[in-house]
Amino acid sequence: MADRNLQSFIVDYSLQLLQQDMLTNSLFMGSATGKTLRDLVLKEASVPLRTDPTAKALSGTLRADAGMLRQASKNVAEAQSIMDTGASAMNSIKDILADMKDIADEVAAGTMTTANAKPLYKSLRDEMRGIISSTSYNGISLLDGTNWGTDSRMTTSGSGTTLSGSLRIQSGSDGFDLALLDMKSDLYNAYDDGTADLANAAAAAATATRLSTDSTTVTTIADLYAGRSSSIAGHSAALAKQADIMDAAAIVRERGNDGRTTEELLLDLILRASGTLVDENG
Repeated sequence: MADRNLQSFIVDYSLQLLQQDMLTNSLFMGSATGKTLRDLVLKEASVPLRTDPTAKALSGTLRADAGMLRQASKNVAEAQSIMDTGASAMNSIKDILADMKDIADEVAAGTMTTANAKPLYKSLRDEMRGIISSTSYNGISLLDGTNWGTDSRMTTSGSGTTLSGSLRIQSGSDGFDLALLDMKSDLYNAYDDGTADLANAAAAAATATRLSTDSTTVTTIADLYAGRSSSIAGHSAALAKQADIMDAAAIVRERGNDGRTTEELLLDLILRASGTLVDENG
């Protein structure tokens, strides 16, 4: 049985070799087609292979779109960082207000004197002011609206305690406005060094009430910034994913771009029709 299989293999292999040899002699000897094929195989091409300009244009467009989307993703990620920075600052202010309220409550309850409470209270007040003045991102003031008027990147609306600003974020061919709220007018000058705020039990009690209200407002803003950051993160990730898809599509399109000459296509067709010495299909 094994001998018959071996003999059959030798016969088939020999016939295939003979077929290849006959086809080669027929195509490569004497005819114009044979000369073209010989030149193709034996000579180095003197001109670059022809390519499909449409395919090149399409793959180039896909890559350009991918680049635009990737830049948009970076822009949106910057917006997320702005919101994260703002939320972190507001949470710090919230903690400071809570500590200031504790001091005011102590004075109101008579368990701490104004003299003892005042330096602690002032230190916290100054720390809060420092956060409001210094919190920024890439030179953009995030909490101090008094700086927005001189920043060409910012658009403002309202004034005083209703002042707000917006920063345009470019996202692809469109964009969105990132809203920022001014804390300078609301909090920076809302509390003194403790002289009046903690002057007596009644003043301290009123101050504690104001601090509680402001703490609630600051907490709300911090939560809004954090929520905005979360939604922006999803937006950035989606844009980056779209860019990856565009890049992959460009690669596939380029691979599908058959830049072979007519002679190469003819030779490939002939070889496919006549078979190869090795069965690549297993």
